[in-house]
Amino acid sequence: MKQFAKRFTTALIALLIVVLGVGFSLLLWKTRPIAEKKLSEQSFPVVEYREISYAPRTFSIPSQGIIESSRRSVLASEVAGKIIETSDRFDPGYEVKKGDILLQIDPVDYEAAVAQAKSTLADTVAALETEKALAAQAKRDWEQLGRGGTPTDLVLRGPQLRSAEAKLEAAESDLAKTENDLKRATVRAPYDAIISSTSTEIGSYLTPGSPIAEVFQTDPYEIRLPLSVDEVWFLEKGPDGKPQGKVTIEAETAGQRATWTGEIVRTEGEVDRQSRSVYLVAEVSAKSDDGLTTLQPGQFTRAGIPSREIPNLAAIPFSAFLDLERITIIDEENKLRIRTTEVVFREGETVYISGGPKAGERLCITELSRMIEGDQVEPVKAGSLNAKEEKNLKVELAP
Repeated sequence: MKQFAKRFTTALIALLIVVLGVGFSLLLWKTRPIAEKKLSEQSFPVVEYREISYAPRTFSIPSQGIIESSRRSVLASEVAGKIIETSDRFDPGYEVKKGDILLQIDPVDYEAAVAQAKSTLADTVAALETEKALAAQAKRDWEQLGRGGTPTDLVLRGPQLRSAEAKLEAAESDLAKTENDLKRATVRAPYDAIISSTSTEIGSYLTPGSPIAEVFQTDPYEIRLPLSVDEVWFLEKGPDGKPQGKVTIEAETAGQRATWTGEIVRTEGEVDRQSRSVYLVAEVSAKSDDGLTTLQPGQFTRAGIPSREIPNLAAIPFSAFLDLERITIIDEENKLRIRTTEVVFREGETVYISGGPKAGERLCITELSRMIEGDQVEPVKAGSLNAKEEKNLKVELAP
C-alpha cells in the first residue's frame, strides 16, 4: 500500500510539472512581441542645381611675359679726343636723367675750331659787303658813262658777288659744325635711363664710333604677352582694327604680390610660326599701383587682359562637366538629361558657354559616382543641400 502511494505521488508531481510547463509556454506565446511591418521608403540621390542664365559677360584672358625696357641704347663717341672727366654716376646700376653729363672729352681743339670758324665767318661777311659795294659802284659807273643798254653780269660783278655769298654760306655751315662738335665733346644721357655697362674711363682716347656705355630707359617698361589667335578675337579693337585696352600685371617679390596697370600699345604684326601665338606689347609704369614696388627688366610677371563684352553667355562651374563639352540637366520630372554645350572660354574654374541648354533649365552641379540618362534624382537649389544630405544615406527595408 505504501509503495502504491509513493508511485501515485511521483506520477502526480510529474503531471503537474508538465502542465505547468505547457501553461508557461502558452503564456509566452500569447505575450510575444509582434514585429510591425514597414514598407520600404524609396530614396533618390539628392543633387544641387543652378538655373542656366544667359547674359552679356566679360572675362579675363591670362598671359605672361618678361619685363623689358622700351629703349636700350649703346652710346658711342661722335668726336675724337681724350676723356678728361666722368660723372660720379658713370657706373653700372646708376640712374641718370635726360641731359645729365656722363663724361667730358677734352674740348680745347674744338673751342679753337669754333674761334677759327667765327673769324672766317667775319672775313666772309666783310668780303660779301665789299662785293655788294663794288657791284653797286659798277652799275653807277655804267649809267654815268651813258653807254645805254643793259650791262652784262660780268660788268656788274655778278660772279664775284655770288662767290662771296657762297663763301659766307660755307663759313656759316663750318661754324655750325664746329659748335656742334664742341657740344658733342660733352656726352649726355639721351633720356631717363639706368646705366647697364660702361666701356671707357678717364684718360682713354676716343675716336668717332668708340663705345662709351649701354643704357636702358627706366619708365615706362614694355612686356610681350602671347595670346592664341582665338583669344585675340575676344579683345577690344580700336578704329584701326588692332587690339587695345588695359592690362593687369602681377608679380611677386619676397612673398609680396603687387599689381600694375598697363596698356596695350601695339602688336608685333605676325603670328609666331612655332607657337601659333600673336604677341601683344603693353606699356607699364615701373611703379606698382600702390607705389610701393618697382619693376625691373628681366622680371617674370603674369597678366590678365579684359575681354570685350560678349553677348549671350552662361557661366557654369567646370566641375559640372562630364567631359570637355557635355553637362547634365535635370528635367521637369527630376530626371537626368545629358546635353552637349558650346564652350566659348574657360576662366579658372568657370566655363562660359554660348549654347546647348536653354535659359532657366536646371544644371546639375553635384558629381555622382555615375551619371545615367533618365536616372531619378531629388534636386535642391545650390546652397541648401545640408538640410537634406542625410537622405542620400537613408534606406529602410521591410523585415
